[in-house]
Amino acid sequence: MTHILTEGRFAKALVCAAVLAATALLTALMFTATGCAPQAAGERTPKEDPLASQPVDWSIDEDCAVCHAAEDALMQDANCPQASEHASLACIECHTNTDTLTSVHANLTYGDATKTIDLKPKEETVDSTVCQNPDCHGTMEDMAKLTADNTDFKDEKGKVQNPHEYPSNEQHDANQPVCTDCHKVHSEELQEDAMKWCAQCHHKGVFQCGTCHELRQRAAA
Repeated sequence: MTHILTEGRFAKALVCAAVLAATALLTALMFTATGCAPQAAGERTPKEDPLASQPVDWSIDEDCAVCHAAEDALMQDANCPQASEHASLACIECHTNTDTLTSVHANLTYGDATKTIDLKPKEETVDSTVCQNPDCHGTMEDMAKLTADNTDFKDEKGKVQNPHEYPSNEQHDANQPVCTDCHKVHSEELQEDAMKWCAQCHHKGVFQCGTCHELRQRAAA
């Protein structure tokens, strides 16, 4: 009698095991067929930001930091004096070209905010006349006086140049710089940024012409 009961229990156990195995297999097949996998305990599917697809309707009243968080952080960073020394100003006090700002924000969404630090500005939104206002930095001549003792801006041969003194010559007169050619306010690399402007012509990183190759006299017309 005991032997019969034991065999009955064993048979029931086998049936239960078979049912559980079949259930597990069926569940796995269902997830495979739908391209899903069981989530680990406590794992949650990230929710899509409802603002990600919301178009940016730019206006001068916008809080720029919503998208330009990295640039805004530099305004408080002492390691970026170009920005931090302007921290008391609202963005629109420097970025005054509102028509251009409206244009460059067209067709953007708030989901594009993560890309702003990698984007290279294609349009100029700062007018140099704002920088050169007497209440701000003054003219290039005013700034040249303030940086007359500068020793930081030098070429690869050690020649020091006053960064705001732009000697008059044929090439310089035809290519007058604006403030933002050298001063990328939301950048920590002032010297490097300024040298990139000069290197467009002084391609060897040397300020004085004729030190890289022999100058040839142009025949008189």
